[in-house]
Amino acid sequence: MDYRYYRGDGPKIPSKWRKYVHLMRYIGTGMLIFGVLIPWLIILDFFPSTFFWNFLSSGLTVVGMMSVVIGMIFNNLIDRG
Repeated sequence: MDYRYYRGDGPKIPSKWRKYVHLMRYIGTGMLIFGVLIPWLIILDFFPSTFFWNFLSSGLTVVGMMSVVIGMIFNNLIDRG
């Protein structure tokens, strides 16, 4: 069995990316919030239900979720070493 990941000898993230990991998670969280807020505003008749608003809310939700998950993975790699 390979124990190198438990010792902290596993994959590392480049040092120039370390300062952007938290920013990636914050931007992803903002995208998730707006991706959920836009359909509520459509339901409350602040925006018309058009293809643009529906596509924007779906896209923000998916991209925000992916960036939060990737930011959490990168944060775990940073904390390793």
